[in-house]
Amino acid sequence: MNQPVMDYWTTVKRIHQSALDVDPSKRAAFVDELCGGDEALRREVNSLLTYASDAETFLERPAADIATAPPSEPHETALVGRTVSHYQVLSLLGAGGMGEVYLARDSRLDRTVALKILPGELAADPERMQRFAREAKAASALNHPNVATIYDVGESDGIRFIVMEHVEGETIAGRIGRPMGPSEVVDIAVQAADALDVAHAKGITHRDIKPANLMLTHRGQVKVLDFGVAKVNRSEEVRPHADWTAEPVTAVGSVVGSGPYMSPEQVVSGDVDPRSDVFSLGVVIYQMATGQLPFSGSTRAELTDHILHTAPEPMLQLNPALPSELERVTLKCLHKRRDDRYQSARELLTDLWPLKRRLDANAAGAVPDAVRFEFLRRAGSHRGAAALKPAVADGASTTDAPRPSEASELLARGWVHLRSGSFFEVPDAVSAFQAATVIDPTFAAAWAGLAHAKVASAMNRNVLVEAYGEARAAALRALALDDASPDAHAALGEVMLFAEWDWIAAERSFQRALAIDPNHAHAYLRYGDLMEALGDLERGFHLKLQGLECDSTSVLAHLLIAVSCWNRRRYDDMIVFANKALDRDPQHHFARELLMGAYWKLGDRERVDELRRAALENPNLSRVPEGTDYGAEFQLALHSAIAGDLDAAFEHLQRLIDKREPALIHLAVAPQWDNLRADPRFNQCLLRMQLRSA
Repeated sequence: MNQPVMDYWTTVKRIHQSALDVDPSKRAAFVDELCGGDEALRREVNSLLTYASDAETFLERPAADIATAPPSEPHETALVGRTVSHYQVLSLLGAGGMGEVYLARDSRLDRTVALKILPGELAADPERMQRFAREAKAASALNHPNVATIYDVGESDGIRFIVMEHVEGETIAGRIGRPMGPSEVVDIAVQAADALDVAHAKGITHRDIKPANLMLTHRGQVKVLDFGVAKVNRSEEVRPHADWTAEPVTAVGSVVGSGPYMSPEQVVSGDVDPRSDVFSLGVVIYQMATGQLPFSGSTRAELTDHILHTAPEPMLQLNPALPSELERVTLKCLHKRRDDRYQSARELLTDLWPLKRRLDANAAGAVPDAVRFEFLRRAGSHRGAAALKPAVADGASTTDAPRPSEASELLARGWVHLRSGSFFEVPDAVSAFQAATVIDPTFAAAWAGLAHAKVASAMNRNVLVEAYGEARAAALRALALDDASPDAHAALGEVMLFAEWDWIAAERSFQRALAIDPNHAHAYLRYGDLMEALGDLERGFHLKLQGLECDSTSVLAHLLIAVSCWNRRRYDDMIVFANKALDRDPQHHFARELLMGAYWKLGDRERVDELRRAALENPNLSRVPEGTDYGAEFQLALHSAIAGDLDAAFEHLQRLIDKREPALIHLAVAPQWDNLRADPRFNQCLLRMQLRSA
């Protein structure tokens, strides 16, 4: 068979679909004719045509998955109360056509266990026995808190059994029936990925990761179950259909057993590796986060086609409250090509762990009341925010106030993300503000927050022009809804500052925001940026200090004051404020960059090298979000200036000015451009920006 794998499987599907329309009595001859003597092709097609819908095997199902199946008298009642080896059978946990799982007591070690029984009629089947032994060996090789422990395997009076840890709780399949928050989804994903990491390190690919094979204990601990179809050390290969489990297909949209969780390579050739488990886990994460599968179909052929060729529906469209980073991570798991996915469960964990830490820190109950109130207060007369104001004015705790509206909570959450000063949190801020505007399209503060977030998104170089246009539109929408919104005026000021370089309009907007709300921290911070751009370093510095006084826990405030210290050549003070930002976020990328810049200016190469080594040893300290070029041409201009290649530096600067690069607003004052200041071309650049030399 010389066809490429994907083309071969397409041929299988085409013949299979055509054969379904042929009278069953004529189907065999029809298939033989289309296969043209290709025996392997004929077997594949016939295997799909004859595949029984009740072929789900016992070892591929966890105890909780078969618990609802009707018991099969009289065998089970005969076992209850008996002793199998030294295990006293207490009760039936679950039963199906392929066997039973019992609650039992280990009389030697005095502990409760799950006794998994392979019925006698199947014990004579070499394939079943091979899988039985494989599960015992594979799972027993793993010593991990997120893997159900195998205690024993044996035979007694003709009864084959595996003794397993008795896990109390529910499967993720059952848990998905109720809404799951992002924190819970990521926590489950982290635990499952950690278990897979250990399995993969021992050469074990699970091959059947699905919600029914993930148990959640009452304490929130995940247990990976059922290694009955695991691939160990690449020693066993299977045909594409061999590990499919199935449930009856009754209507359009029905799920075909484990099929929706299988990777493209698994349905095509059965050739799996750890990246296949990553794909399957990605399907589970998608389903937990959105409540629906990324791939489905009314037939196996339709499902297979979707797995191979169809992109999943964007997760944020299904659940706008999700962190955008969770969508990015999940979709990377679901790439069709293995090389485009995470290459291991460990690599997946490097993205899941920072997301988990952030979600844990920013969980609704973890947002300090004072921080929440600061941003709810900005909503003015919006319902929820107004309800909080009297309680605080009377000196009561904000926790005694009525619960704010959902839109107000999203407003607060969006601002918490923006205050972090991290470009990793900007997409989450955008998502929160957008969700608030969907819930209440008349909420001016939410539109203003969205404008702020879009400015931050543009400054991260994701979609520069588009994001600035969206920011301007959102700010104007907020002003149309409420001309007295300080957030709206501050947002428009940011657009004027970073996108339009209209210094006069920017100052007017910031002044208007502060006239409405003299405690608006963000307006002070960006007004300070404007003053520094215009060369008034002292006023800019003190405006930012006022912003810090209004919001003393803001990481962004400490970062922007560190930038002021950089512009003022106060490198020791710069280190102080950058370290204060790191105290609040030890892995903050920009804070570490500022520290390296300060130590470099002070000639402390040892500290610079130390920070660089730390970044190399921990990828989370040096990575940037996907889709972010981090100002590539700006970096070229900067490196050329530092290296003394003035012609190249000015060539880059001219192009950056043409497109209004936001990082250039401090061109007149920032130390990194000092090598250019004596060149007449430098003043020409400033004139084009309507700035004056400092």
